[in-house]
Parts: sequence; structure tokens; C-alpha cells
Amino acid sequence: MYKIVFLDLDDTLLDNEKNISQENKDAIKYVQEKGGLVCIASGRSIEATKKYCKMAMASRYIIYSNGAGIFDCEANEKLFSADIEKELCVQLYNYGIKSNLGIRIDTPYGRYISNEKYALNLDIVFNPEEGEKIIAENDILQISFLSVEEEKRNQAIEFFNSQIPKTLKIENIFKTGYENEFFAINLVNSNVSKGNAINGLCKFLKINIEEVIAIGDGLNDISMIKTAGLGVAMKNATEEVKKVADEITSTNMGNGVAKILREKF
Repeated sequence: MYKIVFLDLDDTLLDNEKNISQENKDAIKYVQEKGGLVCIASGRSIEATKKYCKMAMASRYIIYSNGAGIFDCEANEKLFSADIEKELCVQLYNYGIKSNLGIRIDTPYGRYISNEKYALNLDIVFNPEEGEKIIAENDILQISFLSVEEEKRNQAIEFFNSQIPKTLKIENIFKTGYENEFFAINLVNSNVSKGNAINGLCKFLKINIEEVIAIGDGLNDISMIKTAGLGVAMKNATEEVKKVADEITSTNMGNGVAKILREKF
């Protein structure tokens, strides 16, 4: 019945140490041996998503930056990209600098970060004075604002909700699960969502949306969980995600992905 699966990474396919269990890898291989596709759909940059796609030995197509882009790893080409207007990016960037927020800029081929304390693997740390140059020279898929202070996060959300134009939206607000926890607010083109991306890729592949499984845990996964024929929430998902899911599987530490894949294929 099902032909394709879309998997979120953090707190879904990945365990709390950001690894992929052997059980999940074996289940992904099992689905592909049955003729199904298993695609990563992440809020991470294209390079980081490609890295985990290879680690999981998943299928050739990835969705990155919360649906801002679709990439064919085998053909090494972008199938889709939805950028943020550069002038708007500069305005937001300057707001972040004045507000003493960490700033993360996602481009198709690299993710730039203004403060080393917020950097993750593959992030490129840059001098804040270089921010406008990075924006001018790259397509911007996502711009994020980071802080360890909840008050600053709330002030930023209030600013964005009252000031940002309809061409932009807050796609996700979350607290990272890393040792040095911090708040992140992700802003993307208003047309961007994981749901729109999986719908577009399925049309490209001529796969009916009823033949799709989407599995996730966070607010940015809601659109794809609602779009898919079968939307699955992790047991560790937020309550908002569980409310819209058709089924709930085990936690990311309990190989919930493997369990649902073996059950449905």
C-alpha cells in the first residue's frame, strides 16, 4: 500500500546522541528491499541532511531546511528551492545583531553561524560584520535566531509576529537537545513547509499522497504528518504533533521508526 516514507531527523530517526541505531538502519534497508523509498525530511542544511542520508543509507531524494529545498543526491542537483528575499534577510539580520541574538543563515550548500557557542557539526562560523556579504552572495533558505535566554526568545517572537511581512513565516520554535541548550526560531519563505515539499516531490515521482508515510516529532513536522496518507508521531513528540497524527510509534530511543516501518511494509 505504501510506496514512500519521509523521516525527520532530530528526535525521530536520530537518538539523543545524534546517531542512527542499527535497528533503524536495518528497517530502512528492509523497506527499500521491498521496493519502497525512504527519504530524509529535515530542518537541517542540505550538506548536513546529505550526511545523514548517507549514514542511514536512505533513498536518493532529501528535503532540507524545513522544506525550502529538495535535492537529488544521485544526480547531484536541486529539484526545488524557495528563497527568502535578500532585502528582508538584511533587515532581519540587522535586528538580530542589535538584539544580541545568535544568527544562523542557511544556504543551499552551507550553514553560517554568527557565534561559535551555537555551532553544530558542519556549521561555518563567521564574523558578524560579514553577514550582509553572505546574504548578498547566496540564496537564503532559512534564517534563524538563537539565544540561551527565554526572555530574549519571547521578545524576538513578539517582534517577528508584529513586524515580518506575509512573505515570511516562523516555521519552528524549539529548544535544542544538545548539552549546551539554546532556543532557536526558524524563519522561512511563507510557501515553505515539509508538507508542501513532500507533496511536490510525490507529484514529481508520480506517487499518490495516500501512499505516503511521514514520521516526525516537532512542530515543523505537523504539515507533512497532516499531508501524508499515514502521519506518524513519535512517542516523544510534542502534544500538538500527537493530536494531528494517525498513529503514534515508540520513542526515538526505542527505535520507533524501525517499528512502524516493519509494521507497514
